This record gives sequence, C-alpha cells and structure tokens, in this order.
Amino acid sequence: MAKPLDWKPDTSLPVGKGATVQRYTASDGINSLEIDTKPWGEGDLLINGVKQAHVENEKTERRAFQDLETLAGDLEPKQTAPLSRADLGPAAQPLERRKPRKGHRR
Repeated sequence: MAKPLDWKPDTSLPVGKGATVQRYTASDGINSLEIDTKPWGEGDLLINGVKQAHVENEKTERRAFQDLETLAGDLEPKQTAPLSRADLGPAAQPLERRKPRKGHRR
C-alpha cells in the first residue's frame, strides 16, 4: 500500500472568511501535486502544474478537497516515473468531472 500524501496548506495565500481560494500542496517524491478549493464547493487537482481533475457542486470546500484528495491517491500509486507535460496534457488525459454526492442539496 502506498504511503498517504501529506497535504500542506499554502501559507502565502490569504486564509479565512474572505479568502476565495485555498491551495494545498503535496509531493510523492516524483511529482508535485496541488489542490485548489473554493468556498462554494469547487476545486481542481493539478499534477506538475497541469489540471487533471475538477469537482463542482459540492456543499463545502472540505468535501471538494476530500474528493480531490481521493482522486490524487488513486492516481499516485500508478506513477513510477515523473510525469511530463506531454503525459498530462489535455489530449493525453481527459479532464475528469465528478458529480455531487448522493443526497447533496443546493
């Protein structure tokens, strides 16, 4: 089983009630990963600076982070060499969109 990623908040961005984006970073030793979340339940997963997944319509920023963290964990063990921009480009891997969880209300 792969070691879980250690997500750290980006302290250079504003935090708190007025912040519109929260960024979390992690590294698996080969690739750098970022999760950007927004308070209205939207977020992006970036691997080596290329957007790989997007979630929207979650109830909270926390749920968006949890969904993207799960996707990152699913992608991470499959990687054995650094990913290049060509490997991660939009043509190489389509953007994955997640639907809201069952029972989600707006």
